[in-house]
Amino acid sequence: MPDIDPVSNQVIRILLLESDARDEALFKGLLSRSQGTSVFEVETADRAGVAVDKLSKEPFDVVLMDLELADAKGLESFLRINNTYPALPVIVLAGPHEEGLAFEAVSRGAQDYVVKGETSERALGRVIRYAIERARLLNALRSLSLIDQLTGLYNRRGFMTLADQQVKLAIRTKRNLMLVLADVDGLKAVNDGFGHREGDLALIKTAEILKKTFRKSDVIARIGGDEFALLAIEANKDSQELLRARIRQNLEECNHAEKLRYTLSMSIGITFFEGVSPVTLTELLGLADQSLYADKRAKKGLRHA
Repeated sequence: MPDIDPVSNQVIRILLLESDARDEALFKGLLSRSQGTSVFEVETADRAGVAVDKLSKEPFDVVLMDLELADAKGLESFLRINNTYPALPVIVLAGPHEEGLAFEAVSRGAQDYVVKGETSERALGRVIRYAIERARLLNALRSLSLIDQLTGLYNRRGFMTLADQQVKLAIRTKRNLMLVLADVDGLKAVNDGFGHREGDLALIKTAEILKKTFRKSDVIARIGGDEFALLAIEANKDSQELLRARIRQNLEECNHAEKLRYTLSMSIGITFFEGVSPVTLTELLGLADQSLYADKRAKKGLRHA
């Protein structure tokens, strides 16, 4: 999310998530008259699924959303957006009798709420600018404890926090998840042979490859020295081999383009959750770990064959 100074003249991109055509027109009208010190660009969606797709493809500064949508109801609709894009500020649009639910959404992470028919264009603009600024400050504070400083990915604490939320949401909504563990092969040999600075570069390149392979909405983290974890949201079970192939291709392209003094490679473990029976993040990590070590054993077998 770009830095937003609430008193400067900035373009603020808004995703308005509303299934009622009259309420959509109401808020579009308020936003068109509430430019003030900022210029509002508004795009609309009427379903949570459509919104998640838009957010994966385009940058937005804030989401204004109703909690009653065709494909998601109540807190489920808010959590589907917030858990997928936790850094993005969300403002809930509540009906006159929905303030209790809206306040609960705020307690779960929404920046604010406004009541339909009880807000002016000036007040709405102020709520939007303040929500963006609060989210920017909160994200900066969170990043101090949740981000790996070397790679810019989430650290172990950040991964466990966000991935645990996603697993619980997947269980409630019966959606698929794919958990991937990756180890950098031979990092100790790189450190011993070329120095720790080159080892750090190998980790940075690995992070770049994983970011290139996965979507922005997926949770990507460095959880240990040479260990990475990834949670692919709403993944397809049949995509496991395709995913391995994409990682291998991106590794080959990196090795060719960067002309490294060693061959960068990874061992990969994958487990898939179909949203049918309850499972914990710890259990998924255990299954992915078994798959990872199976991949390592297979590589050793090939080398000794």
